[in-house]
Amino acid sequence: MTIEILNIVSVVIQIILFIALIFVIISLTKYFKILTGKIEALEGDISRFKTRVEPLIDDSRIMVQKIIKVSDKIDENFVYVTKTIEKLKSAADDIIDFKTKVLNRVETPVFDTISAFSAIVKGVRAFTDTWKGSKPLKSHSYQEKDDLLFDDSNDVEFELEKQYDDINKELNEVRKKLEEMKKV
Repeated sequence: MTIEILNIVSVVIQIILFIALIFVIISLTKYFKILTGKIEALEGDISRFKTRVEPLIDDSRIMVQKIIKVSDKIDENFVYVTKTIEKLKSAADDIIDFKTKVLNRVETPVFDTISAFSAIVKGVRAFTDTWKGSKPLKSHSYQEKDDLLFDDSNDVEFELEKQYDDINKELNEVRKKLEEMKKV
């Protein structure tokens, strides 16, 4: 009897285990169906995301290509700008060299000319000063104005002094300009 009872208990345990196994299989099937549904929903979301992202990716590629073209054009233009700046620099250097050469060639003759004019002005001034100082004393004799070679009035002296002053002013201006040109 014990064997029979053990046998019956063993059959009951086997039945219970089969029922539990069937219950586990049914539960796993339900979970598998739920998981499959979620995977399909995720797959649909991914396909919708893909359809939305593909144009963005294409637009990004086009934009990157345009940026590359623009940067290439900027590089080309930068080369032209650099060459232009170098040409301008060389032209400025040439102009400065030319100016220096002209100043070196013209400076000495101009200063010599200014010195000569200055000497002439000083000589004429010395002559007129001497001439003024050596005038004969006025006699009380009557001379007609028409017979005089030089006008006896002070207007002539004033005009000469004014002309000398004008010449001196002009010479001083020329000196100042030459000194400014030397500084530059």
